[in-house]
Amino acid sequence: MNTHSYKVLEFDKLREELSAYSVIEENHYKIMNLSPLKDFSSLNRELDILKDFTDFIKYDGGFETAGMKDICKMTEKSQLIGAYLDVEDLWDINFNLRIFRLFKTRLEDLGKYRDLKDRYHDVPVMRGIEDIINKAIDNNKEIKDDASLDLRDLRIHKKTLSINIKRKFDELFDEPSLAKAFQERIITERDGRSVVPVKADFKGLIKGIEHDRSSSGQTVFIEPLSIVALNNKMRELELKEKEEIRKILLRITEHVRNNREDIDAVGEAILSLDILNARAVYGIEKNCVIPNINNKEMLSLVDARHPFIPADKIVPLTFEIGKDYNTLLITGPNTGGKTVALKTAGLLTLMALSGIPIPAHEHTSIGFFTGVYADIGDEQSIEQSLSSFSAHLKNVQEILESVNKSSLVLLDELGSGTDPIEGSAFAMAVIDYLRDRKCKSFITTHYSEVKAHGYNEEGIETASMEFDVNTLSPTYRLLIGIPGESNALTIAKRLGVSDEVIEKAKSYIGDDNKKIEKMIANIKEKADELEAMKQQVEFLKAAAQRDRDEYAEKLRVLEKEKNEILKEAYEKADKMMKEMQAKAVALVEKIQKEENKKEDVKNVQKSLNMLRSALQDDRNKNVEEKPKIARKVDYKVGDKVFVNSLNQFANVLKINGGKETVQVQAGILKLEVSMDDVKVVKEKAKKEYNTFSHTKTSVRNEIDLRGKMVDEAVYELETYLDRAVMNSYTEVYIIHGKGTGALREGILNYLKKCRYVKEYRLGGHGEGGLGCTVVTLK
Repeated sequence: MNTHSYKVLEFDKLREELSAYSVIEENHYKIMNLSPLKDFSSLNRELDILKDFTDFIKYDGGFETAGMKDICKMTEKSQLIGAYLDVEDLWDINFNLRIFRLFKTRLEDLGKYRDLKDRYHDVPVMRGIEDIINKAIDNNKEIKDDASLDLRDLRIHKKTLSINIKRKFDELFDEPSLAKAFQERIITERDGRSVVPVKADFKGLIKGIEHDRSSSGQTVFIEPLSIVALNNKMRELELKEKEEIRKILLRITEHVRNNREDIDAVGEAILSLDILNARAVYGIEKNCVIPNINNKEMLSLVDARHPFIPADKIVPLTFEIGKDYNTLLITGPNTGGKTVALKTAGLLTLMALSGIPIPAHEHTSIGFFTGVYADIGDEQSIEQSLSSFSAHLKNVQEILESVNKSSLVLLDELGSGTDPIEGSAFAMAVIDYLRDRKCKSFITTHYSEVKAHGYNEEGIETASMEFDVNTLSPTYRLLIGIPGESNALTIAKRLGVSDEVIEKAKSYIGDDNKKIEKMIANIKEKADELEAMKQQVEFLKAAAQRDRDEYAEKLRVLEKEKNEILKEAYEKADKMMKEMQAKAVALVEKIQKEENKKEDVKNVQKSLNMLRSALQDDRNKNVEEKPKIARKVDYKVGDKVFVNSLNQFANVLKINGGKETVQVQAGILKLEVSMDDVKVVKEKAKKEYNTFSHTKTSVRNEIDLRGKMVDEAVYELETYLDRAVMNSYTEVYIIHGKGTGALREGILNYLKKCRYVKEYRLGGHGEGGLGCTVVTLK
C-alpha cells in the first residue's frame, strides 16, 4: 500500500477524524498512523475485542475517559536517582491506576466479554500503590496534613501562628489612635510576609518595615514591628513544611520506581483502552458495524455509505466482487456517483483492515487484501511537467508493478485524458492485465468500446450508476449487470440544443458506437421491465402473506371456539353418564339379591360399559389437540405488556406458543395468562449506551435530583434514604450535577445531619465526578 492511495481514498482524513475521539494526546499520533494489519488472525482478534468493547459501552455503561494520561512518561521521570515526581504527576498515576482497576473489576463482575477480558487478564491491579498515594494526596491535588507526623505538627504550628498574627493585626486595627492610618482592615502578603496597607500620609504612625507601595503611591504596605518575629517564625515553618513535603514525595516516588514495570503495564493498558474507546465511540456515533473479515479476497458491501457524506444525502451501495467475477466495470454519466462508489469500496476496506468500524450493514464482508491501490481524480504534476494523462499513467504503472492475487485495485476514468481510440485500447489492456493476475478491481470508464469489452468478456461484470433522463439528475443507485448509457446527446436535447445540432452529432457517431449504445439501451429497457415485474411480484407476495396471516388467525379462532363448544358438550354428557352409572350400580345391587336376575345384571353392566367407552372415543375424536397455527405476537421476552385481567402492567418472562399462554411478572406476582389477555405497551425508544445498568429492586441505588430546588431535592432525598435503608443498601449514589454548586451544597449540608448517613464523598472516576455524591449508609 502507498501513501498516494491513502490520500486519494481519504483514509488520512478518516484517521484524523478518528483521532479526535481519543483523550490522550500521544494517542493522536498513533491513530494518525493506523494502517491495515498484516496478520489475518490478529485482525480478527482485534475486531472481536472491539465488538466486546462496543457492547460494553452500549449495554453496560462503559467508563469515563476524562483524566486518562500517559503515565509511562511519569514513571520514566522517576528513574532519575534523587529526582522526585511532583504532586500532580503522582495524582495522575493514582487516578489512572484507579481507572484501570475499576474497569477490570467491572469486567470480572459482569462475567461476559471474554475476548476483552482476556486482553487485559495479565495486567496487574496496583491497589497498594493507590493506597500509598491516597494517604498522602487528596482529590484537590494537595498534600494531606496527615501524610506524615512531622507535617501534621508543622501545619498545626502554622495554624496556631497564623491565629496569633491575625490577633496582633486586630489589636492594631482596634487601636483608636491608628484608625485613620489604615486604608482597610485587611491583611495581605508581600514577599511571603504578612503586611497591612497604610495610607501614605499616616505611615509614620505605624512602626514597622515598608515592603511595597501602590502604583498611585497613596498606599504603602508595612510589616509592623510587633509582627516581624511572628513572620520570621512563619517563614521558618514554611521552609520546614516544604522540606517535609519533599521527603514525602521522595518516599512515594521510590515506591513508584520500585514498581515501574507493573505501573507501565497499566499505563500501556490505559493507552490501548483510549484507542479502543475512540474506535468504539466513533462506530456508535456514526452508526457503524464491526465488519466480518473473510480470507477469500472477496468484497461484499451491503448498504455501504461513504463516512464523509451525510446519511440523509447518500444512497447506500450494495455490490460484491471476488465471488463470480474479479473485475467490476462501472459506467454512467459524470456526477452520477461512480467515483463515490469507488472511494466507498476502497475506504471501507482500509478501515476494516485497520480495525475501524465501517458504515454499512452487518452482513458486509471484507476480504483480507494485502494491498489496496487507487488512482482517482484529475491530477497534474506541475513540478514534473506531467499532463493529467501522464500523471495517471505514472500511477497506473506503479500499481501494475505491485499487484497480486490478493490486491484490491480502484481505477477512476481509466484511459481518459487522451485520444479516445488509444485511451480505450489502453483501458482494455489494463483490464485484461488485472483480470489475468486474478486481482480484484473496480474500474470506471466512459468509453463505449470498453463497455462492450466488459460486457462480452468472461470474468468481468458491468454495472452503471442510474441516471434519470426525465429529471436530468442521477439517482446514485448502482445497477449490477447493466452497462450505462452515455446520455450526452439526450441531456443536450433536454437542455434546448437545436435538433439540427443533435442530428448532426448523431451522424458523426460511428456505426459500431451506435450498435453499442443500442445494445446498452435494449439491456437497460429489459432491466427496467424486470425491475417493474420484480416490484409487482414483491407487492403480490406481500398481499398474499397478509391474506395468509389473516386466514390463519380466523381459522385459529374458529378452531378454538369449536373445541370449547365440543368440550362443554362432552363434559355435560360425561356428567350425565356418571349419574346414570351411579343409578345403575344401585340397581345392580338390588337385582343381585335375586338369583334369577343375574344374567340381566351382566347385560346391563355390559351396555353401560359400551356406552361410556363409545362416549369417550367420540370425545377424543372430536376434541383432540390439533396442530395449532402459530399465533403472531408482536412482543418478546423482557417486553412490558398490559394484562387486562389484572388491570396492571407486567413484564413478559416466557411465551408458550403451543399452549397460547404467556408467563408474566407483575410486581412480585408470577402467573400464566392467555395471549388474548395481553396487550402490547408502546414505549419511546431509549438510548441504550452511556448509562450504568443496576440490579432491579423496589428502589434503585441512585437518585437523580438534577434541576430541582434545594428544598424540593432535600425532601425527595429524605424519602429516598428511608426506602434505601429499608432495602438494606450500604451505598447509594446521589446525582445532583455540577451547575452552580448550590444544589450540591444544600445536599451536603443535609447529609451532615442525616441519621442514616455513616459517611459520604464526591464521586470518583466512573461515578460522575463532581456531579455525584456517594453515600455510605449505617
